[in-house]
Amino acid sequence: MAKEGDMSLLKDVLEPFRRVINTDPPKDKLSASTKLIFSDSNQSIKEDTPNLHSLGKRKSVLNMSAPETPEKRMRSDSTSNTVSAPPSPWEAKRLKIDIIAAKAQIAKLEARVNHQHTIRKEMQILFEEEKTSLTEQHKRDQRAVSEMEERLQLIRRREQELKDEYNEAIKQHMEKKTKWDKEKNELQKQIAELKDKLLESNVSSKDQISEMKKDMDELLQALEGAQQEVEMLKKEVTRQTSRAEQCTTLRTQVEKQTFELQQVTSKLKEIEYERDSYKDWQQQAKTAQKRLTNMAELEKEVIRLRAAERNLRDAVCNKLLLEEQVNLLTTKVETLQPMQQQLHEATVKIAALESSLEEWTTAAKNHGIETSRALSSALDSALSSQLNAVAGCSEAQSILAQHTEELATLKFERDKINTKLNDLQIVRKNQESLIHRLQKRLLLVTRERDSYRQQLDSYERELTVSLSGEGAGGAALLAARVEQLEKALQAYRDLLAHHDHEPAAKSLESARAEINKYRDEAEAAKRDVIKLRAQRDQLQAHLEKLAAPTKVLHLADNPAAAAHKQMQVDLESAQEEIKKLKTALREGGSRACPEEMQQLKTQLENSRIKLQRMKEEFTSSAQEYRDVCYMLLGYKIDRTGHKNYRISNMYAESSDEYLTFTLCDDGIEMVHTEYSASLGELVELHLHHHRSIPLFLSALTMELFTRTTMQQEVQEC
Repeated sequence: MAKEGDMSLLKDVLEPFRRVINTDPPKDKLSASTKLIFSDSNQSIKEDTPNLHSLGKRKSVLNMSAPETPEKRMRSDSTSNTVSAPPSPWEAKRLKIDIIAAKAQIAKLEARVNHQHTIRKEMQILFEEEKTSLTEQHKRDQRAVSEMEERLQLIRRREQELKDEYNEAIKQHMEKKTKWDKEKNELQKQIAELKDKLLESNVSSKDQISEMKKDMDELLQALEGAQQEVEMLKKEVTRQTSRAEQCTTLRTQVEKQTFELQQVTSKLKEIEYERDSYKDWQQQAKTAQKRLTNMAELEKEVIRLRAAERNLRDAVCNKLLLEEQVNLLTTKVETLQPMQQQLHEATVKIAALESSLEEWTTAAKNHGIETSRALSSALDSALSSQLNAVAGCSEAQSILAQHTEELATLKFERDKINTKLNDLQIVRKNQESLIHRLQKRLLLVTRERDSYRQQLDSYERELTVSLSGEGAGGAALLAARVEQLEKALQAYRDLLAHHDHEPAAKSLESARAEINKYRDEAEAAKRDVIKLRAQRDQLQAHLEKLAAPTKVLHLADNPAAAAHKQMQVDLESAQEEIKKLKTALREGGSRACPEEMQQLKTQLENSRIKLQRMKEEFTSSAQEYRDVCYMLLGYKIDRTGHKNYRISNMYAESSDEYLTFTLCDDGIEMVHTEYSASLGELVELHLHHHRSIPLFLSALTMELFTRTTMQQEVQEC
């Protein structure tokens, strides 16, 4: 709307000048000068005299209407004196040429004004685009600031939660400390009691030592008996190993005999194959005749074969007997093997028990404990104290792990805030550079506007100079028009100044306010970071104080540390990737995007081709599977809906003869249809009585096949 108003004002300003320039009377008055012929000068002078008289009259009227000065009076006197003398055609021609030159200059000025208007429009468009981009940037900054505020609130909440947890941990630590002091006092009391008991046990240890000696004698006797049993078992094992070797030799012999038997049976099969492989009865007859001639040889061969068969049968019987013996021996060996293992384990256990007994006795004597009861009580007390210490260490380790995790989260959030602060500083620098560029553009626009104003002023002066000598009749009108034009020009100038200064001032003020806001937020974030660092240092100092009296055992290959390192590596790689993506987004992503897009397009095209091929293969294989099922089983299966299947037989007379089945949780059920109602006997027999769907379907195929074959036979007859 502002652009249209500016153009309408310019049109209103230029319209009266165009009217004055394009008026016809001066053209009519001086039109005769263009038709001058130098050969006929008298006629041209006669024709031009009335025009010159009228021109002189108009000038005199203008001079009378205007306030007369001494110079103007002198000019009017001179003109009145020169009226009587007619102007020469050269002067008229010169005036015409001046008018034409003035018109050409006016056209040039209009073209220049139009060109300047187009430039101003382009500058306004650029300014509006910059303005829209700045507003969008401002909105994005506002969103980022709101996100930062939300995250700061989250950080403050987490900080408060951490403070609460820290206070709770301190309370728990104090409570545990009081508990540990109580337990310490109780343990000291128990130690005093144990010392008293030790004194009592030293008195009663002599009797127990005698009892232990008796037990040791019994154990030694048991050891001797076990050693004798071990020797007996070793002898038995050697005897059984010799028998096992004999069995292996027998097994090898049996295997050889079975191999020979297989060779003989293969020869027999070859002979039978030769006997049965004669082509026709003529060849058999010929061979029979030949064999009749060699009957004696054949009888001998039969006798020899029968003897070989008897030998083979005897060998088979011997083989079976040997296999039974081998099985018996293997069962005996299998039963003896666990006995041998048990013996070996018993000897190992006895040796370990003896060594442990010696160690226990030496340890008890070193500590002044001689009875088993005193030793067990001391062991129980030591184990309980060790368990308590381990529990305390594990609790301290868990508290340490919690604090380290909290510190890691705080460090991560601090790094996030630092990155966001850096981003905000970069945005602030970009906005300052944009403001500087806008200020430069505003200076350029103001200079161009001043040049336009100077051109308009010069244009007005030229018009006033050119129109000042055209009679006094239109002087009042021209003066009124000039006043109107001056007012319009002044209004236009005010409008331009208002439109030029307002958006620039507003944008500058908004940008400055945003910059101040971002600075305040950055300072607040820095303060929060300093506070968090101080809290972190306090927590670390407190953790060091807590961890000073305790000993922490760390694993050599700690999976938690490896996982933490892996997580840090993944986090660093993700941050690097984010930075790369941000730089690519800022640069426009013109370098890597086309190549990546091309690669992605090729991958997408390849995946589409693969999917298409897989679909085609799947459809072809599914169709092939259905056809094979149809040819083998005689039923065509179609899926009509969710868990609903329609089955039609190969030998059905029409397409209406089909069965429908539904898949249930318990199995498959047949749905009642008109065709299933016609098969009442088969349904009753096979489904209700036998409860077998495959039997029902096979019976149905048999019935339909017999029906179709009967119909074909009837038709053939």
